[in-house]
Amino acid sequence: RFIDEVTRGLDFCYAYLDDILVASQSEEEHDAHLTQLFQRLNDYGVRLNPDKCMFYAAELDFLGCHISPQGIRPLGSKVVAIREFPQPTTVQELRQFLGCVNFYRRFIPRAAVLLSPLERLLAAQSKDGRLTLPSHALEAFETAKQALAEAALLTYPKDNAPLSLVVDASNDAAGAVLQQKLSGRW
Repeated sequence: RFIDEVTRGLDFCYAYLDDILVASQSEEEHDAHLTQLFQRLNDYGVRLNPDKCMFYAAELDFLGCHISPQGIRPLGSKVVAIREFPQPTTVQELRQFLGCVNFYRRFIPRAAVLLSPLERLLAAQSKDGRLTLPSHALEAFETAKQALAEAALLTYPKDNAPLSLVVDASNDAAGAVLQQKLSGRW
C-alpha cells in the first residue's frame, strides 16, 4: 500500500487507508514527528486537506475505539448499539451480532469461552435460517452484551516492566494474554 510506503520507518505513525495517526509523548516530540511526517509526505507528493486534519489532539475516536493517554476502549455509541441488539431469531442476525462483538473481543475477558455457545449455533442452523436460542445460548448472548458494557480499558505497555505471555486451551477455546508485572502483580 502506498501510505505504508510513505510512512515506512516512521515508528510514531500508524496508517490506516488514508488516515495517519501520529503518537508522541510530548508537544515538542509531536512537533518533531510532524516535521518528519510532513517532509516525507512532501517527498512523495502527498497533499493534505487541512479541513480533514486534526493536530495536537490528546484523545480521539478512531476505528470504533476511543484512544486516550490512558489507553483504548470501545466507543460508547457502539457499545450502546450492541447492548440494544435484539435477541437474534435468524442465523443471519446471530452472525451480525457475533460480528459486532468480535470486533471488540480484545476488550472482553475470556471472550472465546463466553461466545462459544453462540458460535456453536451457527453450525447447527435450520434449513429456513430460523433460530431459537436455547437457555444457555440466551444467557451467553446477554452476558456478552453486559461484558462489552463493562469492557476493560486496554492500557499501553510500560517500557521498564517485565512481560509474560500466558496461553491456555481447552476443547472449547484457545486464548492468550500478554501481561506485565506492575507493582509486584501480574
